[in-house]
Amino acid sequence: IEFDPDKNFALQNSNELGGEIRSDSIGSKLTLLTMCFPKLRLLWARSPHETLKIFKKLKRNHQEVDVDKAVEIGTNETLDGLLLGENGYNNEDEDNDGANDAAKNMLLRLPGVNAHNARKIMNECDSIASLSIKSREELRRIAGPVAGQKLFTFFRKSDF
Repeated sequence: IEFDPDKNFALQNSNELGGEIRSDSIGSKLTLLTMCFPKLRLLWARSPHETLKIFKKLKRNHQEVDVDKAVEIGTNETLDGLLLGENGYNNEDEDNDGANDAAKNMLLRLPGVNAHNARKIMNECDSIASLSIKSREELRRIAGPVAGQKLFTFFRKSDF
């Protein structure tokens, strides 16, 4: 987040801060964002020059990003290939109505699930509902020890 150097270094006036979440509050939005994505980190900079300094320090002792590889990882074709198999097809009926795509996308957004363990999960479970009732041991066996624990905790969480 960069700020205009001619303005105060703040998102909002301290008088506007409240104790409740409001849809029109940037503070509330950032709070919800960081709660939903706990690994997310925010960088604050007073100017583009300060932003450059921050990024140079962060990049120290790290390899340069391979842009082509990052783009390839982020494409839907790559994800479909990992989920569907080498030839891009699975063993389901030809008349796919899009419901499976929505279920796959939902599965990939569950904690601990990635493109690599999603295929095994889809082979073992017919639906998200059937996945949600699996025991801790079954989830660990299907998704791996860490991912299985994350799924188990997520499905048993009662404080939504």
